[in-house]
Parts: sequence; structure tokens; C-alpha cells
Amino acid sequence: MLNATAGRPLATTITGSIPRPAWFDQNLGGRTFRQAMGDSRYREQYQDAVSAHIRDQERAGLDIVTDGDCRFDADVGGQSWFLYPARRLDGLSGEDYPAVGYGSGRGTIIFEAMEARIMPRVTGPIARGRLQYADVFKLAQELTPRPVKFGTITPEVLGLSLANDHYSSYGELVMAMSDAFHEELLDVAAAGCRVIQLEEPNVHLASVRRRPGVEELDVSFFVDVFNNTVRGLRERTEVWCHSCWGNTAQQRLFAEPRSYADALE
Repeated sequence: MLNATAGRPLATTITGSIPRPAWFDQNLGGRTFRQAMGDSRYREQYQDAVSAHIRDQERAGLDIVTDGDCRFDADVGGQSWFLYPARRLDGLSGEDYPAVGYGSGRGTIIFEAMEARIMPRVTGPIARGRLQYADVFKLAQELTPRPVKFGTITPEVLGLSLANDHYSSYGELVMAMSDAFHEELLDVAAAGCRVIQLEEPNVHLASVRRRPGVEELDVSFFVDVFNNTVRGLRERTEVWCHSCWGNTAQQRLFAEPRSYADALE
């Protein structure tokens, strides 16, 4: 970032995701990114969509651009934010139909989004698998001289959204997932990415049981997970955090009101 205290403006950017063009009707599904880029129709649509997103951001005068998260499929409630890594990490398989909960009820928009989310289960040791984040970044960076920011869901958000059939605790599961993301993000930094954004570090959701059977996890645990995920990155790139206290249609996501208070320190 530029130094605002020296009278220079801060660099501008956006959070990351941009709505898909209507003509981008191809999906990754369960394929890897490199497999999909061998499909001529997907490749053409994907590259054109990323290029269009970047051109719009350049015209708007943004200093740091994104690929619009074009790797995400067209789905309900943004579930590809979860499913892109969930379909590609080692140790996940099958399908899980979780009870909705989260304080939402039938007939609400947030219920419709949660009901559509069908995640795999944790059935073995977690490893980085076929995330191919560096390849996703490099394609976008080739289309612009401006820095491309790469963002990803955090391992704790993903890990606490899965049914666990392998690890003795969710704490162990999340830390294993953190190790896998760390390895992947080191490759993104090595590919020349100047800004890596961790989306939704869970320090503000400490002690929330995200689903039945999840033990209580405190603020210090989530701080340790974040630091483990980004260790060594600050010597190679900038590390940013994005935390969103909103949700679908601004409806409450949990049965009890939540607060940032425990996370402020």
C-alpha cells in the first residue's frame, strides 16, 4: 500500500468477486483448473471473462485488480467459495447433507442458500491436492501490468463447514487444512503475486459451534491458525485480511447475536 501519511493516496482495489457475464455458461465442476483449460470452450469463456473483469477495473482506475473469482462456478449462494477447494483438497470425499441450523429457518433467503450447499466429508488426511492456485493467479496476471490480488477462503471457515470422519477433533482438522493452504499460498507468492488476501479469518467467531459435534474454539486458536497459514508469506508478498460481518440479504446467520468485541484486542 502507498503511504497516506506522506500525502499520497492509498492504492485502490475491490474485495474480489464480480458477477459472471451471462455468456460465461461453462463450469469447472469437479475438474482441476488445468484440466478445464484444456477444454476449448471453457478456456475461451474463462479467459474472456477474466479479461473483461480486469479491463473494467482498469477503466475504473483501480490500482490493484482481481480476476473476479472466475474460477467459481455459477451456483446458489456463492457455494463455490467453499466448493472450489473442497473438491480439490486431498482427504475429502463423498457428500454430506448437513442440517441447516445457523439460526435460519424455512422460508428465509439464508435458508435457501444453506440448503443448496452440499459439501464432501473429511475421510482421510488433508493435503493440498489439486488446488492449482498459482496457475489461476498466473493466467490473470498475464492479462494486465497492474498487480493482481489473489484471495481465498480461510482453512478454518472451510474446515468448520465439513463433516469430520477422520480427525480426533475439529481443531486438529483445521490445523491440517491450514498446513495445506500454507503450502499452496507459498507457490502463489513464488509466482509473483504481490497481494494475497485471506478471506474471513475466524477471530470474530470464536466459541461458535458451527455444527453439532464441533468443540468450542477460542480466539487464541484462530490467531494461531491464521499465523500458521501465512507463515513466511510476509517476506515474499503482502498479506491482507478481508472480514465480512454481512450475509445473504443481511439476515442474521446465527441464533444468537454475535459481536466483534472478543476479537478487537
